[in-house]
Amino acid sequence: MISKNEAMPKKTTKKRKKKNREISNFKGQGINLGGQSEFINRFEKLAEIAGCKDACKLLNKSNRMMMYLLRIHLTQPRVDKGEPISKELAKILALVFRSWRERRNIELIKGRELISIGDVYVIDCFIYFIRKEDNGLDLEAFNSAFKPLIDAYNELESPEDLLYGMYDNILAMLNAVGREMFSIKTAFVRKEYPVSGVFHIVKVKHYRPVKRSIAIEGKRRPIIQFGWPIANGGIWYFKIKNHKIKDIYKGDKKELEVYIQSHAIRRFEERTRPLSLIFCRLFMAKLLRNYSIAEVFRGKILIPQYYGDIKIGYFVAAVIDEKVIIKTFLFITHQSTPEGHLLEKVSGLGKKDISYWRFDSVSSFLSNPPEEDSLIKRIMQEAGIDKLFDLGKLMESDTNPNDVDWAEVEAYIENGREERLQIPEEKYEEEYC
Repeated sequence: MISKNEAMPKKTTKKRKKKNREISNFKGQGINLGGQSEFINRFEKLAEIAGCKDACKLLNKSNRMMMYLLRIHLTQPRVDKGEPISKELAKILALVFRSWRERRNIELIKGRELISIGDVYVIDCFIYFIRKEDNGLDLEAFNSAFKPLIDAYNELESPEDLLYGMYDNILAMLNAVGREMFSIKTAFVRKEYPVSGVFHIVKVKHYRPVKRSIAIEGKRRPIIQFGWPIANGGIWYFKIKNHKIKDIYKGDKKELEVYIQSHAIRRFEERTRPLSLIFCRLFMAKLLRNYSIAEVFRGKILIPQYYGDIKIGYFVAAVIDEKVIIKTFLFITHQSTPEGHLLEKVSGLGKKDISYWRFDSVSSFLSNPPEEDSLIKRIMQEAGIDKLFDLGKLMESDTNPNDVDWAEVEAYIENGREERLQIPEEKYEEEYC
């Protein structure tokens, strides 16, 4: 027997945690809260980048859950039945969209870790939450504690502007002018079950290029309307305002539609190698969408093209039947461009010389730049083409650079071009025009 004086072992019982009724109610309704920890951890990291991580201590469990339920779901692009979009393209789009949404290239705080578009939406969710009328928060305390994050967010472009800018860039890079195209249509849809939140829906749409035919030098030629897909806008078509080409256009139209021949598309792709074609398309689309640029030089319409901020050449066009028809693409050193004309004037190099010394190739300017104080460098500066040597900095590598011996070129120029080049005229015209 155990005496009264002997200690009886104490019965240990676990203390029940008080349930958060608000959270329990959501779980009872079958609403999925999976992923909440990851979401909140990322928000705390963003607050840390902004310099106010300690402010996150103000958020209780209920606050965190409500923030999570208000988040935006950026869904993957979908292809509706009947759209002639291949499964391969759909897979590529899914990968590209995910990659670009997660790409950290946005500066929240100068000099600190970069953030992604998805991160901007995480902050946007927090901003929306604290501005809700029924959130029960001490707004003064929250606004004060999270001020660095709120101020940094307010300095950014809106999440929608960033997102749709990204979409337009992707569409410009992956679509080729003159070929079958695709665009996207989007919508924001609120759902409560089985996952609560606002869903950003993206649907891929197919578009065919607008093709016509026109008489050029007595022959019917196919032409394609010049444009690119934009998010929620179908195809955006490039037009040139009449005052830009008033020297050669005397008609009544305020702006002219622009069409392009397949020859010009082919020349553009050939003469910009080995630059990245998708980035050439991107810079072209961004430039022409934002600036109605064109100039008249020697009776021809020139539409400049850039790679980054470096001018690389021109589309050459003419007005035919109240339309601007792009006929070809010329590298910037061609004598039919303002820079090429000036290059010939200051160097004495004619069109055959330019071809012989490979001044007509991007690859000649990707490596082995001439000395800073050299004659050829001064000539290039005077002609306005010296920035071409910065192209190499924008490329990962060039497997086949043209290692031009600039000293040889200088000697050729200084000798007054005594040694004439023997290139058959017909061969030159075929390769160079």
